Parts: sequence; structure tokens; C-alpha cells
Amino acid sequence: MNARVLVTGAGGLLGGALCQELATLGLLVTAGIRSAPAPTGFPTARYDLERPETASPALAASRAEVVIHCAALADADACERDPGRARSLNVEATEALAEACARAGARLAFVSTDLVFGAESDPGLRSEDYPARPLSAYGRTKLAAEGIALRVRGNAVFRVALVTGRGHGPRGSATEAVAWALGAGRPLRLFDDQYRTPVDPRSLARLFASWAAGAHDGLFHAGGPERVSRLELGRRVATTLGLPVERIAAVGQDDVPAIAARPKQAAMDSGRARRLFGWEPEPLLAAIRAGRSSTASGA
Repeated sequence: MNARVLVTGAGGLLGGALCQELATLGLLVTAGIRSAPAPTGFPTARYDLERPETASPALAASRAEVVIHCAALADADACERDPGRARSLNVEATEALAEACARAGARLAFVSTDLVFGAESDPGLRSEDYPARPLSAYGRTKLAAEGIALRVRGNAVFRVALVTGRGHGPRGSATEAVAWALGAGRPLRLFDDQYRTPVDPRSLARLFASWAAGAHDGLFHAGGPERVSRLELGRRVATTLGLPVERIAAVGQDDVPAIAARPKQAAMDSGRARRLFGWEPEPLLAAIRAGRSSTASGA
């Protein structure tokens, strides 16, 4: 498959990793960037959330048939501090990009989040039909942008779970961050009551490639194969990589003051994506082992 794809936010942890993984699957990738560098070896197109007018030129430069929109103000606490800016970058910029895609005849995949869920305490996996009741400005802006993306037939929304495995750039994925901290001798306090379904960029790239090659649209959950707490995830990283698990302490969400509230139960049922695309995400163990040993080495 050699579809032309523009990945926005290609300087970020997920966007940069997706560029690399999608290229290995045969897609012709253009990295949409503002300032942070994309992985080497990719053509780039200037795309800036703060300048919605850059959407159409980026599409023209890339000749994209498919756009994977990873760019966002994804820091939940920053969104909570400045909800107006969060709306501008996460909602209004998405609307401008969706309109540009419609004019250019490009299909849009909007990357959303598992943080659209609310405070319900039932431990079951959340399907696409489960009510979304975001607790934070970040979750509310992502949910609003989902509706914008889905106005156009052929577009899709992928609610991506906590990202594990090999990331891109200076920030580590959830598993890399644990490994880097423990490797540097730093203790960690991890939630024993926040549950997610972590997923890695390699698995996500396969899912996006299958969507790009097919005709399915709508809302999809994109979570990994296991429901784990943040504490259990950290312990898995430590035991898998031979790092000191005793440096990890359990803590409850209610015991740690937070600017932006997060749901304790955000584990997703990704059965729809599995059925329609034949998608099987990587085992958690494989994602942990794929992570970089440090940002400096990139290894």
C-alpha cells in the first residue's frame, strides 16, 4: 500500500513514532510539524495549530490522501489552566483542518483520548457506546473535536489509550518514562486505582494503515490487550527490564492533588477495531521491550 499520508504533530511522542512505523508499512509519509523536529528522513510540511491557515498549504505540499491528526495541546493540566487556549488548539484548529481535508478530498483520522470518560466506578471495559462524560477541559475539547471530525463521511476518530513502547522526542512513553526514572535511581509513586488499556505506536500504525486502505469510518477505540493499573504497568516495566521494583510505591489518585481530574476507570473495549480491521495490538511485554533506553541515545 502506498497511500500518501500527512501526520500532524510529527515532532511529538506519538506523531513522530507513527511516521516511522507507517513508513515501514509502505505509506508515503509527510511529517506535519510546527517546531519540534520530526524523525529524520521524512519530507516535512509546516503545520501550526495556532495558525489554522497552514492546514491547506500542508495538505497541498504533502498531496495527502489521508491525514492522521495527532497535533494537540495534550497536557491535561495546561488545558485546565487555560481552557480557552485548549479550545482554540484542540477544537477550532481541528475544525479548520477538517474543512481543509474536505476541500482537498482527503480523509481525516482524528486522534482522541481515553480521558473522555467520567467518574463512573464500574470496572468494565468502555465500548464506543459507553457515555463520554469528560472530567477535564482536555477531555471536553477532545470530545468536541470528535464530533467535528465525524461530520464528514469517511472520516474516523480513534480514541487512543495510554501510549507505551517506543516514542519519539524528549518525552518518554508511559513505559519509557518508568524505565528512565528507575534507571536513573529515582523513586516513583504510581496510581493503584487508575486503570487503562495501554497501547504502542507500532500497533496503532497497523490500525491506521488498515483504516487508510479500507472503507470503514466512525468511532473506534484503540487500546491494548490488557487492562492494568498505572502501578501494575510500572511493575511490569521494572520486572521485564530488570529494574528495581522496590523503588515503586503505590498511591491513590485521591491522595495526589491534581489540576485536571482524570477518570480512574478508562480501560477501553477495542473489539470494533479488531472485528472490522482484523487488528491485534502488540502484547504489553513486547511494547515494554521496544522502548528507548534513553532520549539521548534514541536506542
